[in-house]
Amino acid sequence: MKSLKDKAYDELKELIISGKLEANERIDEDFLSKSLNVSRTPVREAINRLEQEGWINIVPRKGMFVNNISLKEINDIFQVRSNLEPIILEMAFYKINREDLVSLKEKFLDFSNKNSLTPEEKKELDTLDNELHLLILRNCNNNFIIKMMENVYEHNMRIRNISSQPPIRRFDAIKEHINIIESILNDNLQNATEELKNHNLKAKEGFFHSLIEQ
Repeated sequence: MKSLKDKAYDELKELIISGKLEANERIDEDFLSKSLNVSRTPVREAINRLEQEGWINIVPRKGMFVNNISLKEINDIFQVRSNLEPIILEMAFYKINREDLVSLKEKFLDFSNKNSLTPEEKKELDTLDNELHLLILRNCNNNFIIKMMENVYEHNMRIRNISSQPPIRRFDAIKEHINIIESILNDNLQNATEELKNHNLKAKEGFFHSLIEQ
């Protein structure tokens, strides 16, 4: 059973990742404690933890605010992803369950055959995206890397949730994920690594354009 501190942490972080708490929005401890049905103490502990992880900015004598998303943050995220994900892929390559990959590939193919995506389908696609990257990550068998990258992926999810990328980018990303999966299924580590690098480059460019246009 989760502690009240962990419950407040999880729910508050989800509000930020989903975009329900917007960038630069002021955080009201009293309101949160009431809405989350916990006392102020676990809310304060959750806020302190979220500040350490880069979700919240505490400004002395002014208050607590949801961190803004900047070009630097996007660059920082993809600097980590671009450098570490190829290494993670190599560590995990022969441990990844091929049946799981086939299942993911079929789901991506279903999306690739659509002409457009509903809001609910976009959420399903985002979940599928996360499943693939987490499948690779969790097979690297290094708890330190897994913990760090899960935090990176959560920040990436927040950017994706609030960005307004054109439909063509989503369909391009579907093809990129299929290419990664097929390369792994073909036991071609070199090609899978190149496909992963290309995907990260395109994703970074897409988020850059989205932020600049907002």
